[in-house]
Amino acid sequence: MKIFYFTSTGNSLYVSKKIKENFEECDLVKISRELDDVIVEEEKIGIVYPLHSFGLPIVVEEFLKKIKFKSNPYIFVVQVTGGGKSNNGFYKINELLKKKGLAISNYEEVKYISNYIRAGRSPSKERAIKSIEENEEKLNHFIENITIDSIKEFKKRKNHITFLIHNLWRDKYKKKDKNFNVNGDCINCGLCKDICPSKNIEIVNGKIEFNGHCTDCMGCINICPKHAINIGKSTIKKNRYLNPFIKRDELIK
Repeated sequence: MKIFYFTSTGNSLYVSKKIKENFEECDLVKISRELDDVIVEEEKIGIVYPLHSFGLPIVVEEFLKKIKFKSNPYIFVVQVTGGGKSNNGFYKINELLKKKGLAISNYEEVKYISNYIRAGRSPSKERAIKSIEENEEKLNHFIENITIDSIKEFKKRKNHITFLIHNLWRDKYKKKDKNFNVNGDCINCGLCKDICPSKNIEIVNGKIEFNGHCTDCMGCINICPKHAINIGKSTIKKNRYLNPFIKRDELIK
C-alpha cells in the first residue's frame, strides 16, 4: 500500500501517518513536481491533500494527470481543510481517475483550522491541537472502513461558482509570489527552498529569490524559523503554523 500526500504545514502528513500506523506495509510518498513517471502496482493507494482555494492543490492535480496504474486499486482520498467545505477536490480527482478507467473507492473530509496566512491569522498551538483532537474519532472511523476495503459510493457534484473561483486562482493568478520578501533576519538555512514543491526558490549569493512559479502553498513562510519571509507587510505580525505533531525536518524529506 502507498499513500501519496501533499503537505506544506504538516496537516496532511499527520493524517497520512495516522493511517500508516494501521497497516503493516505502507509507504508514504510526498507529492511534488519532481515526482515524475510514477507507476502504481499496489492494490491499495491513498491520496491525502489540503484544500486550496476550494479545490486541489496545483501540484496534486499535475501529479494525478501523470500517474499511471498497472492494476485496478482500491483508492481512498482524504481532503484536509481549514474548517471549510468543498466537493470540488473529490470531484476533480474522480474526473482525473475516470480518464484512467478508475474511480474513488472511499473518501473523507477532515476539518482542522485555517492556516492560510495570506488571508488570515494562523491558529495557536493550543487551538490547533484541539481541532486535531476533535477530528480523531472521525479519522479513526474512516481508517476502520478503508482497512476492510469498504466502498463509499461517489455522488459528489462540483459547485460551479467555487469551481470557477478555483480555476481563476489556478490559471489567472499567475504571480502568486509577487509580494514575497525576505528581511534581514534570514539565516540562509535553506528550509524554504527545501520545502517548496515547485522549485520556485533559489539562494543566490546568500539571498533568497522567488522565480514566479509559486503554487500558493505557504510552506516557505510557515517553515522559516526566523519569520523572515513575508507577503508585503501583511504577515509581519502574524504567527506561523506547523502541525504541532510534525517536526520541521519531516516536511522537507
